[in-house]
Amino acid sequence: MIQEEFEQNVVNLQNALLGFARRLTHNEDKAKDLLQDTTLKALNSRGLYSDSGSIKSWLYTIMFNLFLNCRRHSSREEELFFDFQIPSTSGFMGEIDSEEVLSATDFKRIMNLLSADNRLLFSLYLRGYRYDEIATRLKMPLGTVKVKIFRIKQELRSYKKQLV
Repeated sequence: MIQEEFEQNVVNLQNALLGFARRLTHNEDKAKDLLQDTTLKALNSRGLYSDSGSIKSWLYTIMFNLFLNCRRHSSREEELFFDFQIPSTSGFMGEIDSEEVLSATDFKRIMNLLSADNRLLFSLYLRGYRYDEIATRLKMPLGTVKVKIFRIKQELRSYKKQLV
């Protein structure tokens, strides 16, 4: 398939892809962002597409993988958000005073207290990489990665307590 034909197929499938993105995200703005990311990735990865398969299936796979990566990343952010909250003393369950939440600046300061190796390891974790992906990327045993991330979380929690 020539480049122009490939690009035309990607453009022709935009409506179908947007519908799929809406079903995945249940949010119009996020669906449009996902569609844009998918289109960009597809056009940049043209060389990876083999003419023997369905371009529609290939694009749906790209979109679904991007969606999963985004969900994985956002769930880690939510986990950290709740990790770095101080229990409310107001007596109301679930109510969080704005003074009780660690600011982004404080979080950056805490992250900078980590060693460069631990900061790299933990930043990969925060970006949504799985333990096995981090282990492969950093050429470390899987168990070592799991233990280090667990210890980094403990270290960050202790830094948080010192700030408060």
